[in-house]
Amino acid sequence: MEARDSRSKIRPLPIDEIDGGGLPPHRADTPRRWLPLVVIVAGAIAFGIVARGLGPARSPEAGAATTTTTAAIAAEPDVTTTTLPPPPPPEPLARMLPIAEDGLQLVALDISARIGRWDPDAAFPTYTATVSQPERATYNSSGSHFAVSSRTGDGSIVIDGRESFGPILIAEGVSSGEWHPIDPDLFAWTSVADATDPALTHLRIADISGYTGTTLEPLREIELPGAPQVLLAWGDWGFITQDSTPGADQIVTLYDADGFNPLQLEGDFFGATPSGLVLMAVVEESGYVPYIVELDRSLTPLVGLDIGASQFRITSDGEWVIALTLQADGHTSILARTVRSRSTRLSSINGAGRLVSFVLDDRFIAIQERDTRDLVFKDWNTGAEFRIPIAGGESIADVDL
Repeated sequence: MEARDSRSKIRPLPIDEIDGGGLPPHRADTPRRWLPLVVIVAGAIAFGIVARGLGPARSPEAGAATTTTTAAIAAEPDVTTTTLPPPPPPEPLARMLPIAEDGLQLVALDISARIGRWDPDAAFPTYTATVSQPERATYNSSGSHFAVSSRTGDGSIVIDGRESFGPILIAEGVSSGEWHPIDPDLFAWTSVADATDPALTHLRIADISGYTGTTLEPLREIELPGAPQVLLAWGDWGFITQDSTPGADQIVTLYDADGFNPLQLEGDFFGATPSGLVLMAVVEESGYVPYIVELDRSLTPLVGLDIGASQFRITSDGEWVIALTLQADGHTSILARTVRSRSTRLSSINGAGRLVSFVLDDRFIAIQERDTRDLVFKDWNTGAEFRIPIAGGESIADVDL
């Protein structure tokens, strides 16, 4: 028993043997001392291999793509925070143009003539008819019908309206057509349809209310000898025509109601009143100098309107002449002067303007601005102004309120 007990006792080594002599080379516990370090290193290597195995294999290019995608995602909050609110809805016509109580009729010219109706509660006009290759368009005195001159064929005219009895087509080499200034049913046109005498101009007058659905029979027909002529204006007082010969000097001629007693006028034609006063202008060094052809055919110069104006219009009562002048800074001045005295009214619009027509018994003039394409309604007496945008920027040929 004692011998077994003595063999089982363990003799501890002195401290100096561990520090000085080290462990014996073949001691059984040597590998156990380095095992923890080996395990740690192996685990780190294994973790790295596993981590690389779990992630996608990437080339340098793939890494660059990932960086770009991350940047784009990070920028999304900035895009969201700078989003602008939607624009306000367009205003209805009644708010933009309160004088249009019953709406607005207009003819827009581009590659085709578009005839539109703009209701007071609508933000945009509705176009209901088109005419190809238009040259000009006008409404009659009541605004119930319009006439569009077209280049189709040898020249034609289409007449239609809201009280439609079917479009009327006048196609016989028509050179021009004009409404009577007072009677909304009377329409006159000129044509050169006689091949045997091409210098003979036919002037015809018809009542569109008598249209049968097939032909428009003229009430009167007048032959005007001489060069081919186009009709500029007419009324119970007579007719005004212009020589249409290509390359020839433009000659304006005033006829009486029967087509006789021609009077050749110098200058350019700018309008006529229902009573027969004619507004003309001659070109001099200072620009246009306007004058009035009286009923007795005498001439009255309009002193004070030779201001470089390029557009003129006379009111239907013959009391005022309106002159539009484009100024150097881009705005358009509007000068109104009485025919019988020198009383004046001066106003303007911001941009370069083209005079379209008078509306509301000549109280307002409709002007289209060249750059904005807005249609401006200007009270030439008080200076009050309303404007409406023209979507698409078409050229407005005529309007009626």
